Amino acid sequence: MAFEYCCFISYPHGQDEVLVSIVDDFVQGLKREIGAQDRRPLWFDQVLTGGRRIDEAIGAGICKSACMIMVYTPLYFDEEHVYCARELKAMQELEVERLKTLPDKSFGLIIPVILRGEKRFPEAMKKGKFYDFTKFLFNSPSEKLREKYAAQIQEIAQYILDRCDSLEAAEKDPTHNCDAFPLPTIEAAKQFVENVLGKKIVQVADIFPGRKSEPAAEGK
Repeated sequence: MAFEYCCFISYPHGQDEVLVSIVDDFVQGLKREIGAQDRRPLWFDQVLTGGRRIDEAIGAGICKSACMIMVYTPLYFDEEHVYCARELKAMQELEVERLKTLPDKSFGLIIPVILRGEKRFPEAMKKGKFYDFTKFLFNSPSEKLREKYAAQIQEIAQYILDRCDSLEAAEKDPTHNCDAFPLPTIEAAKQFVENVLGKKIVQVADIFPGRKSEPAAEGK
């Protein structure tokens, strides 16, 4: 399968979108490393354009991406907003199907990067490869941040590229039409978060913070 994107970036925005700029710093460093070897872009929020329905655009973006980077803070499994959980659950479902096509199934397609809250990072996700960026400071200049974590960012970039190569070498698409690939429902994501946190959630919102849904473009 030829992927349009090498990786989907899944992250919580945080209160007043406080996490957006720090995630962008990380993504810019990753783009440089991947861009030196591959023309495929990362799927980041900036990919969204006017006239596209949010759920449809994100579902398609996840399906068209070979991997997912899960940028973790405790807000990733927010009890009020399950948008990150919907993204992660969607990629987990794709991962199960895609790994069936590979001879070596030991390399997962979801790469957790812990930005904050390492003590609350789910134990189940510690069984695979993950990266600790908890010393990534919010008030440091961007270039210095990327320099400090250059080795880790380079390693993540190479891991992503290796997964792209192995999936494309399999030449099989066990998924569906990516343009019609649905995100899990709010209720399914709610249950997913409850399982992760080990407690019941009373109510969740169905909006993606920082992403205003727009009507489909005329004629589509």
